[in-house]
Amino acid sequence: MLTKDMHKQDIDNFLEGKGDFVKIDHLTRYIKSMPPIEMRKYAYLKLAEVFTKKEMFVDAAGAFRNAAVNSVAFREKQENYLNEAKAYISGGKFDESDKALKRAMDEGNQKEKDMLYSEILEHYRNEVKNLKARGKHGHIVKVYEKMIRMKFPEGEKEEIKGELLNLYEKLGKVKEYKTLRGIDY
Repeated sequence: MLTKDMHKQDIDNFLEGKGDFVKIDHLTRYIKSMPPIEMRKYAYLKLAEVFTKKEMFVDAAGAFRNAAVNSVAFREKQENYLNEAKAYISGGKFDESDKALKRAMDEGNQKEKDMLYSEILEHYRNEVKNLKARGKHGHIVKVYEKMIRMKFPEGEKEEIKGELLNLYEKLGKVKEYKTLRGIDY
């Protein structure tokens, strides 16, 4: 049993060899015991790691958000909010991702905001690659529909539009195909 007096190494040793759902249960109970703030943040990050591994992205996003709330340094807050946004993207919750990205950007200056935005754009690109590898065309459509409304370079935006048109045609989405065909970006 995890106790609130444990340190990171103790937690890692205790969780070693246990199943993912058992880890989730122990970490959740540990957090409820109100350990010190640094240890709470560590537990949330461990939870996020397990949730991500199990492809429970919305739960992972919640864990990253809680880790950000328990972070003291602005850099850590920013990083955890960014990870929350990425997890929401992987979970298909784009509106929630936008909110998390805004929280991350609130923690930085203009240069950091630009860097965060470009990192999110890169995550969208990677998400499309992952979904293509798994043959998830319906999910790819949703990601592309989100991407087309974002600030991608003009040439890349045309490429996204072309890919989206191809997917609409493949999936028999005639109405969406005709609507997009009439839109110029």
